[in-house]
Amino acid sequence: MATEHEDQEQRERAYRLVGEIVDGIVAQTCARHYLAPTQEHQFTSKITDRIESELDDLNVFGMNVKVYAQDFPDKGRGSWEKKSGADVYISVVVDAPGYHINKGMTIQSKWDDSTDREGLAEQVSKMKVRTNSSYVWVYGPSSIMAVPSDDVHHGKLDLSNAIPVGKLITEALRCNEADPRLGRNLSLPIPQSLTAMMEQLSVPNGLSLTLTEGPD
Repeated sequence: MATEHEDQEQRERAYRLVGEIVDGIVAQTCARHYLAPTQEHQFTSKITDRIESELDDLNVFGMNVKVYAQDFPDKGRGSWEKKSGADVYISVVVDAPGYHINKGMTIQSKWDDSTDREGLAEQVSKMKVRTNSSYVWVYGPSSIMAVPSDDVHHGKLDLSNAIPVGKLITEALRCNEADPRLGRNLSLPIPQSLTAMMEQLSVPNGLSLTLTEGPD
């Protein structure tokens, strides 16, 4: 029977591997689309779709990883994105012996050469009303950096505390990031639970990452 220390080591290996997989997906997708005429919301959908296809039902170090994504329309005066300021909701659920997490965070995304400071300032303000666990994903030629919403001042990004998206997900799994108030209803089927939380937040995209203990 594994000791508590051994269980923790297994979880850490799983977290690191998930982070590496996410950053690998990000690097490939950025390289393909950064110089292409891809719009921000299209790029976000491509990233979430890639993460879902690569990590859905992944068994890693005795844990089972599941990722789900859902896109919603972002057009119109009453769109969920305009109401919430975010275009992505991320749900993180971790189940392991003596360890359970059900949390969430919100994301707004921008290309690294975006000049829409006024628009970003408004979006970040709306996200922060709902949660402190909100970030701006900055799309670059080979990576995506996550900037905490507290580091966005009048629409200007302070990158001093920015971290790669893979590390953001890893830190959420370690319970160092994300908001327990944004945890989705696990008694509902996955599409309904994502939709219900996203409707509460008025967010047009949803991404759920789940780790559960699996057979050795």
